Amino acid sequence: MSVNLPESLATFDTEYCADSLEFYPFNDTQRFLVGTYQLLKDGNAQANQEELTSSDATRVGRIYVCDAIDTDGGMRIIERQRIETSAIFDIKWSYNNVDGKHLAGVACADGSLAIYSANNQSDAEFLSPVCTIIAPSMCCSLDWSNRRVSTSTPRVVTSYSDGQLQLLQLSESSLTEVCQWQGHDLEAWIAAFDYWTPDIVYSGGDDARLKGWDTRIGPHPVFNSRRHQAGVCSIQSNFHREHILATGSYDEHVFVWDTRNMRMPVQEYNVGGGVWRLKWHPNDATQLLVGAMYNGFHVLDVGEKVACSASFMDHTSIAYGADWCQAQKPDSEDMLVGTCSFYDHVVHVWRNPKA
Repeated sequence: MSVNLPESLATFDTEYCADSLEFYPFNDTQRFLVGTYQLLKDGNAQANQEELTSSDATRVGRIYVCDAIDTDGGMRIIERQRIETSAIFDIKWSYNNVDGKHLAGVACADGSLAIYSANNQSDAEFLSPVCTIIAPSMCCSLDWSNRRVSTSTPRVVTSYSDGQLQLLQLSESSLTEVCQWQGHDLEAWIAAFDYWTPDIVYSGGDDARLKGWDTRIGPHPVFNSRRHQAGVCSIQSNFHREHILATGSYDEHVFVWDTRNMRMPVQEYNVGGGVWRLKWHPNDATQLLVGAMYNGFHVLDVGEKVACSASFMDHTSIAYGADWCQAQKPDSEDMLVGTCSFYDHVVHVWRNPKA
């Protein structure tokens, strides 16, 4: 399979280091959120991020609300809103309404999980806070249980820098803890639901362990895999096909699993960089978007064999945040993709050609 090399359609400077990007999945729009993570010296002075250590700095962040606007000559990105926060590790939308609201969760370095609500009547005040819950260590990731089934009381799973995992329930604009347990010996970089059976949670940590948990039976893993050779930092259940799970690691491998047998993956692919983000295509069960840290962004075709169908290599720093746009132009089968990178604090939008 030949590898497409898409061109950048537009860029946006986030000022702070960018590590998370999520398209708004409603209303057929090209709106997206960007999360940033910055270390500031005392007195709020910005410093060289590659030289500054967390021990002598304050972690701050910012949420951007942006629109990718089609123009006669291509595309441009317009900032609509910015919200100052603690440094952000992860942002994820609830893909189903919750009591008629469109909600996004934001995981921050101060230990907070913040829930925001979208207001389509205002660009400048598109996001407004709903509720927040705070843990004693950095909140590294979150996921929503309701990807496939709508509910007024969805659950949210979070992971933390001390290895803890937490299951929360959202009800009447309030978060309450369902349970919390020690999932990993080191940083728990990622936690994710099985979208077909949301009682099942998967987690990955810096201890190179991929674990599965049945939240109905207590804090004992139903499997504990050491197949990855380094920290496990990305997981996503395939919401098109039951029993299909993708995982990624600092070991540069993407594994595709049949969750009915977690002894070994059914497919694997080396993307040449640590796998920080995985996103299944919104409409195609075989397309997987990969943020490969020091080796750009890639689209994998997960068929009988795994092959790379596209690579976007315009970022000059660590490739972290990535997402597919849910809206699709009526005259094109190409999907809009947004990606962001860290030290160069830049967002690119580009189109993935239809395979």
